[in-house]
Amino acid sequence: MRLDKLLSNKAFGSRKEVHQLIKEGRVLVNGVKATKKDYSISLKTDIITVDGVRVSTEQQYYIKFHKPAGYVTAVEDPVHPVVMDLLPLEFKKMGVFPVGRLDKDTEGLLLLTNDGVWGHSIINGHKHVPKVYDLTYTGTLSDEGIQRIREGILLGDGTQCKPAEIEVFDSNQARITIQEGKYHQVKRMIGAAGGEVTYLKRLSVGPITLDGVEKPGQFTKIDTVEIDGFRK
Repeated sequence: MRLDKLLSNKAFGSRKEVHQLIKEGRVLVNGVKATKKDYSISLKTDIITVDGVRVSTEQQYYIKFHKPAGYVTAVEDPVHPVVMDLLPLEFKKMGVFPVGRLDKDTEGLLLLTNDGVWGHSIINGHKHVPKVYDLTYTGTLSDEGIQRIREGILLGDGTQCKPAEIEVFDSNQARITIQEGKYHQVKRMIGAAGGEVTYLKRLSVGPITLDGVEKPGQFTKIDTVEIDGFRK
């Protein structure tokens, strides 16, 4: 890969700005000042630094992010702020995208990657990946409604949901586990059972939890074991 392309992808600036960094002698390859903007580098073996800071050469990204409420799960949106606004520009330049989606007013665990095959393995409904949510609601969930959720509730528009686990607590709070990601699914399921969701937070997707990103806005890399777990 060309040195200037790597640095541009890693959000060190436009190609022109990167060329200026190289011209000023601020870019080293294996400890030697780079002199050519089109210098060919090995992503596996070369060590690149800018102003003494090592540049990551990784090309595939696997990120877990604690999405705050108020952001649309998208790379871009003409009207609303999007989750990518809260993440390093490097992610967007490297083609990182959200895996599935959380509603604008929903917070909690959101996965992102630029590995399309891996991302699809998570959102594919046939893979039976459990997604756990905590919620607060108004109204009253009927015993019949709760049982329908557990057996696989049929929504008013004819959407058939798979059986889900639900545990109802005091103070109109509940925890629900689904294996799908239909449009507004949790809110619609609770609505069909007699309640209205006022707060929704996703706690986990498969084996990946909010551990390490407990506060809204935090993000970190997903470890190799968790990544491979979805592949299997």
